[in-house]
Amino acid sequence: MEETISYLQSRFKDEQSRFDHFENKCAKFLTAVSIVIAALGALASVKNGVLFQLSSPITVMIFCSFAAAAFCIGCSWAHAFSALRISDCPALPSSRGTAEYLKNADADKQQLHIYNCYIDTLEKLKAAIDEKSKPLDLAYSELVYGAGFIALLAVLITLRELSA
Repeated sequence: MEETISYLQSRFKDEQSRFDHFENKCAKFLTAVSIVIAALGALASVKNGVLFQLSSPITVMIFCSFAAAAFCIGCSWAHAFSALRISDCPALPSSRGTAEYLKNADADKQQLHIYNCYIDTLEKLKAAIDEKSKPLDLAYSELVYGAGFIALLAVLITLRELSA
């Protein structure tokens, strides 16, 4: 049983590291998307809002491309933000009751209780990580779509400038 508990301790440390990795990734991703949002805001204000002057078919396409990019990137930001704080990091029981039980229980019951604590906490930790990974994956996909619309926007603006 001691080998099993040692293994579970190692897995618990690994899962805690994985949880921290996701937290850090969410924070960095949120920062990056916030910078992209600021850049889109700056782009929207260039030349007195030329993106919002719908005077020809190409300007309508430019506006639609900008709107789609802004929508995708806004959704990406929201999903990254929700992934950042979906849940707290599950921890092993550390209450007085648990300590008293371990103090008064015989060695076999102590080991079984510690084993159950690790198993229960590992299951909760894995579920918390899985909950973080879903919105982070969505945020990344939405950012990719937003980047595609920004690329289309750049092409359309270039075409407009060349045809003017």
